[in-house]
Formats: sequence, C-alpha cells, structure tokens
Amino acid sequence: MENPWVLLNRDFTWVLWRHLYDVVVEFGLRNSILAIRFDRLADDNEPTSELNLSYGRNWLSALYQGVITILTFPIFIFYPILMLSAFIKEVTRPASPALINSHPDEKWFFINGVVVDKGWLNENCKYLEKRFGRGVTGILNTSYGFIWDLVETALQRSFDIQTVSVRWATYNILPALRDKNYTTVRIIAHSQGAIIANLVLQKLYIELSRAGKQDDLKKLEVYTFANASREFLNPGNLVRRIEHYANRRDPIAKFGVLDQLNNGRFQGEIFVNSYRNQGKGHLFNAFYSLDKADYKPVKNDDAIPELLQLPGRVDNLPIQL
Repeated sequence: MENPWVLLNRDFTWVLWRHLYDVVVEFGLRNSILAIRFDRLADDNEPTSELNLSYGRNWLSALYQGVITILTFPIFIFYPILMLSAFIKEVTRPASPALINSHPDEKWFFINGVVVDKGWLNENCKYLEKRFGRGVTGILNTSYGFIWDLVETALQRSFDIQTVSVRWATYNILPALRDKNYTTVRIIAHSQGAIIANLVLQKLYIELSRAGKQDDLKKLEVYTFANASREFLNPGNLVRRIEHYANRRDPIAKFGVLDQLNNGRFQGEIFVNSYRNQGKGHLFNAFYSLDKADYKPVKNDDAIPELLQLPGRVDNLPIQL
C-alpha cells in the first residue's frame, strides 16, 4: 500500500548506491561479454545458451538486442504509438509437435524476461522441453532493449501496470484453465516474466471469478526463476503450487525474490542455488540449472548473508517440475 513513486525511488537507490557493482559487472559483463561461448553441439537442434555464438540464430538475437538498445531514446518517444498495435503483433512460440501429445492432460507455458527476442524465447522453451519432456508454449514478453526493459520492469513492479505483455499472457493462459481436458496448467517465468506472471495471476482470478469459476485456478502451478517481483500473491490461496528459484549472485534475483524473504506478501517456496557457477548469472539457459540438486530451500527468516555459505545440497526438494 506504499506510494509507488517511493517504491520506484527505492529501486533506483538500490541499483545506484547499494548494488551498482552487481548491475554493471555481474549482470552487464557476466551476461554479455563473459558469457560468450563457441561450443558447437553434437546435435544442432539441442537448446543452446543465449550467447553460444557458434550459431547464427544467437548472433541475430544478440545483434537485435544491440540495435534496439541503441534506439532506446526514439523508442521512449514513440512507445505509446508502438503500443497501439502491439497486441495484434504479439508472438507465441508453439509447443514442440513431437511433445504435444505426450501428456495430453497438461499444458505448459513459459514467459521470458528482459532482453529476449523470438530466437532466445525458442531456445528457452527447448531447454525446458528437453529437461521435462513436455511441450512448452512460449509467450513472448517483447524486448525493447536492455535499458527500456529495465525501466519497464521497475514500473511494473512498483505500479502494478498491466502492460500489453500481461494482457497477452492472460489471453493465452485463460482458455487452458477453462479447458476441462487439462488437469494441470503450469506457468514457468523468468526475470521480468515473473512480474508479469504475478499480475497475470490476479487478472486470471478476476476473470474466472466473474463466472464463478475461480476454482479452475486449483489446476495451476507456477514456477519462477530470477523473480524480479516485489510481491507474489496466490489469489484466494487457490493456486496449487508456487515455487521460486534463484541464483544467489544473480543481481536481478537479489533485487527481487532474495530481497523479499521476510515479506509476507511474497507467497511460495523459495530455493537458492549457490553451487553451480557459484550461483552466478542471470540468463536462463546459460546460468539457470533445472537440476533440483543444485538448490536449497530457504526459510523466510534466513539471513541473506548466510546464503553465501549454504550447507550441503538437498537431494529431495518438493519440486514438482
């Protein structure tokens, strides 16, 4: 219930004075120059890390991000005009045809974070499909470059703005919840996508409640990685399961989920990785493990500094992914 402008000012103070090194070095360098790889895989259809530059598709995505970031100022000026037709231009990445019928009673969605285009969205979905053997529909959270994406993230998390990406995700997920053929609907979200997921949950609850069908949320499970939200609410406590995964040294996770351990409005279990890559990095494919053994559950009263010296791995997490 705080003044959203105060919250926004607090976010910028957090970045500029408390964690500038994390943002510039850990996020800026580690997720760009230092993340570049040239590892040709045995199977070119396998998912790659975002900056594996052995593949032309990743060159195109990286080039797109560079160009669109350079155009930040004109995008800022023409942003309202761009949004007028944005909804009809939004993109979904269809689930792999080979996996669609493998579990016909399940529907999986992925919402991407900052600095992701159609190419990297496809790689993110392939990464999940390979790990879990389920078809994953990607819902594109359109990127307008590194700087504008961060501004949009700060505005969404402080003002709860229902951007086009929130409405687009709701538009795609709502029919799956209403479909009686699905007994399980899963949303997986990364970074800014987790802020979108939080806002989508509230909108889904409202839309379903209008028809007295809010219990349809009981078939929903939500899993976030590098959650950048200030809060994450389970509307009516109806959502079946909510889990959050974070790399300990990921500045976006430190800005979001790891800064909210004592926040009663941040619902769902939290798991932290301090092992693989020492829990560093933000890019989904490049740095986020989908191996449950790499994460340790964290209680709300755990002190943040103690997470740097987590004890041995936990091999039996309650993860449902």
